[in-house]
Amino acid sequence: MSVRRTHSILASALVLAGCMRAAAPSPVSYEEDPSITFPPFFAQPAVSLGTEGTVYELDGDTLRALTVAARDLLPPRDTPVSCGSRWESQQYRVVRQGDVIFIRIDEDPKACGRTHPALDSGASYAIHRDGRILRRLIDGQPDVAKPEDAGVPSTPGEPGSASPDAMGDGPSPFLPRSWQDAGSPAPAPRP
Repeated sequence: MSVRRTHSILASALVLAGCMRAAAPSPVSYEEDPSITFPPFFAQPAVSLGTEGTVYELDGDTLRALTVAARDLLPPRDTPVSCGSRWESQQYRVVRQGDVIFIRIDEDPKACGRTHPALDSGASYAIHRDGRILRRLIDGQPDVAKPEDAGVPSTPGEPGSASPDAMGDGPSPFLPRSWQDAGSPAPAPRP
């Protein structure tokens, strides 16, 4: 190889290296604290921040917690992502209890022109006001705080009905009612 060709390859590599963008930040490290229990996010109606003409105040700790949770669940990427994987295509619920900010993130199917969210597309977070993730529970993953959470209802029920423990803190407003009936149709008529 000639010296001139080696220099041009080296110069090209340096130019390209200077054009590279930093990779997306790695998810925040944390130690799972199973003693933290999530509040019932859907037990009462939430105040919507999208109401036109209304002034709202959001403190910096809550904004940081929302950003930490969103970056952890949906990290920024250099390549385009699907509509359901964008921050603006999510619904966020926030409950603050002392120094802990609880955040529930669910995909908003209407934002992408759909009627139903993707399966297991949400997550719950407990974040300290300093930005540390104290607890994370991503939909579809087992809850380490509940060793009995292995897909078996802890309270026996009638066939075709859900146990009270399986219902959590109430039905999700993002899922159709027909999906929340434990999967059993109306009883078959008797001959």
